Amino acid sequence: MEKNREDRRYDLRYMAKISWPVFIEYGLGATVGLADTVMVSNLGSVAVSSVGLADSINMVFLMIYNAVATGTTVVVAQSHGAGDRRTIRRAVGQSTFFGVVLMLAVGALMLAFRGPLFHLLYPRVEAGLTESALAYMVLTSCSYPVFALFANLSGALRGIGRTRDVMIASVVINVANIALNAVFLYGVGMGVMGAALATLIGRTAGCIILIVQAVRVWGRDVFALSNMIPRRDLIGRIMSVSLPSGLDTTLFQAGKIIVSTFIGTMGTALISANTIAMSAFGIICIPGNALAVTGVTITGQCWGAERRRLARENLLKCCLFSVILLTLESVVLWFPAPWIIRAYSPEPDAFDEAVRLFRTLLVIIPLFWPTAFCSASGLRAADDVRFVTVISIVSMWVFRVGFAWVLGIWLGWGPFGVCLAMGLDWVCRSAFYMPRIAMGKKMRRELPAPAGGAAKAL
Repeated sequence: MEKNREDRRYDLRYMAKISWPVFIEYGLGATVGLADTVMVSNLGSVAVSSVGLADSINMVFLMIYNAVATGTTVVVAQSHGAGDRRTIRRAVGQSTFFGVVLMLAVGALMLAFRGPLFHLLYPRVEAGLTESALAYMVLTSCSYPVFALFANLSGALRGIGRTRDVMIASVVINVANIALNAVFLYGVGMGVMGAALATLIGRTAGCIILIVQAVRVWGRDVFALSNMIPRRDLIGRIMSVSLPSGLDTTLFQAGKIIVSTFIGTMGTALISANTIAMSAFGIICIPGNALAVTGVTITGQCWGAERRRLARENLLKCCLFSVILLTLESVVLWFPAPWIIRAYSPEPDAFDEAVRLFRTLLVIIPLFWPTAFCSASGLRAADDVRFVTVISIVSMWVFRVGFAWVLGIWLGWGPFGVCLAMGLDWVCRSAFYMPRIAMGKKMRRELPAPAGGAAKAL
């Protein structure tokens, strides 16, 4: 009877309760991101290309910190499943302090060396495009600590299932971003600097909301000095997830930058087409990203409660539902694809390539993205980080980087070849991750539930 009650605690209703705010959050974020790109696109191909290249560098450092936030989410979710409120508070405080200090240092280095780094990565880019990208990176570098604070607190709140709190903060960020973009781009005429400033202000507003929510949930002393000073035992536990994930993310983003250098040699029209298509990527993956977040939360909580088979079953459900929803979405988006691309106001010689790339994504994402990334997120929450990291690194460099050069440069297929190489990377990951979940002994062996059962309080 106790087992049945525990199973019902993690049923489809609980999954839906966690998922729907994340759907709204990611949907709004992707929509605003699309609108952001459309607004910048109206400034011309140079502006949209410069933002695309600059963000490919920014994302390396932002995603590295996301690895720290992933460690926080996993530890918080597992502690919530075990009913350990004290560990949750310490994890939130220590990881927040560590993350903000880390990203202050990274942001300062990026601000100082953005020029040499950009010229090293994109030596053949036109002078006007380079100048625009470097201006954009001034303010984005200043936003790194703000991003770290938001990522860490949102990860912690998701770990206990409070995705609605994160959604509210995200709504504020995105509404502020789109409103300020209109003011700074069109009213003030700040160009790409206006887009960066709008992002910084919006993220800051979102952080303030999450700080208030964290205090409401865990009390003011969650940010007390005693909770924020890093201690070896808990930081070590967080880092056991964060460091492999950080290595994975670092090499993943480094590989993406190398791939972007391939694209950077293909001319402004193809760069613009690739930037437009990849910005639409976020729209397509909304259901998958939402269910990946849900998978981490539920898998981590079940794992902390020592319910391994239940963790496995829920993770497989998240992957299956992601495939179904992404397939339905792709069918709906296939025919209006040209109208979606026209919203970006592409140059005539970039339009056809952007449509082809967008439709290619509509085919490969439902087939392979969920089984490559939803599965990986859940495996990390089940303390299987090392396996995920090894497979991810090998697959990334063999397929996404190696085949991107073969198909995109050597065979001359351009961004289309790079897109196909990305799909091959997903196929490889899926071939290892899904059997690991379905047949691996670690997730099939049930353990007795700990005393006290699941978490009784947030």
